[in-house]
Amino acid sequence: MRFSVMIWPYSGQTIEPVVRLAQCAEAGGFETVYVGDSQMLWNDVYVCLACCAQATQRVKLGTGVTNLVTRHPTVTANAMVSLNMLSQGRAVLGIGAGDSAVRTAGLSPAKRDQLRRDVAFIRKLLSGQEVEAPAVSNPGKKKTWGQELRLRVAGAEEWGKVPIEVAIMSPRAAALVGEIGDGVIVDGHMGGNGEGARVAAEAASEGARKAGKDPAQLRFIAAIDAAIDDDRSVALDQVRPTAARNIANKLWLPDTLGLEHADVVKAVTESYRFSEHLDLTAKHRELIPDVVARKCTIAGTPQDCIDKAYELKAAGLTDIAIFVTTQNEAAARTTLERFAKEVIPSVR
Repeated sequence: MRFSVMIWPYSGQTIEPVVRLAQCAEAGGFETVYVGDSQMLWNDVYVCLACCAQATQRVKLGTGVTNLVTRHPTVTANAMVSLNMLSQGRAVLGIGAGDSAVRTAGLSPAKRDQLRRDVAFIRKLLSGQEVEAPAVSNPGKKKTWGQELRLRVAGAEEWGKVPIEVAIMSPRAAALVGEIGDGVIVDGHMGGNGEGARVAAEAASEGARKAGKDPAQLRFIAAIDAAIDDDRSVALDQVRPTAARNIANKLWLPDTLGLEHADVVKAVTESYRFSEHLDLTAKHRELIPDVVARKCTIAGTPQDCIDKAYELKAAGLTDIAIFVTTQNEAAARTTLERFAKEVIPSVR
């Protein structure tokens, strides 16, 4: 089991806390440092990643996750080529249909068919190929002067070899990502418990086989909030905001959440506000009982965290990417340091 970290670059802070946490993660042996992309709430993901690239030497650096709705695929491809160049080959592209970045901009997440097309398009761009421009929204519209219909990203031939990991929130999405992705980033309502993780891993593996791929070559990554404390209740209090988003308005939930805690799911869905997305002070955090928080996260005592890691490993996951936020840098650093010392050595 490999451990990575996803950092939320809270906009109330400067970039420096993101860099310090990335350095802390590298020192602790974490595999990848992902940075979240939500332009209305957080500092810019690519600015943060560029700063981290210049302040680290080994750790991989990725978007965790971006989307191809608010950021055009050609813009994202160029950003990843540039990041890979700056980091000397350490870039990872984590993408999804779009969540807070899209919703807070007044837009809607991409549908599965669009995500499939966009991933195929950006993969070709990153390979250095000349690619036909995507169909315009109005095909009858006259071509604009100077408009190029064959596209190529400069530098991609040398620096475009970047793994593409795609976030999922349902078994159908997992099957698609098994086909088109190099890694499956599993949201907390599935990635935070054995039942959901098993369904995600099985669906993605079937998708990979359908595409003629070996499922063993995929990364299966639980993207889940984390906190560690000798007092379990203290740790669980820190992860309630994320657990709220894990269950709010989801098309699929494992029975241990969707049926056993249907009343909590309904209350959170009705009260969730994206203006408070993953905010430690969010009002909707108060609706999350301990049992729901534990099913969506890796939080509690050191032994609780070790047990959860083994539960997810047994369900077929290969990686755990824990969330930390610069909204509370001291707590985030403590989480990284204690996981590095008290959890990771016991799971590997």
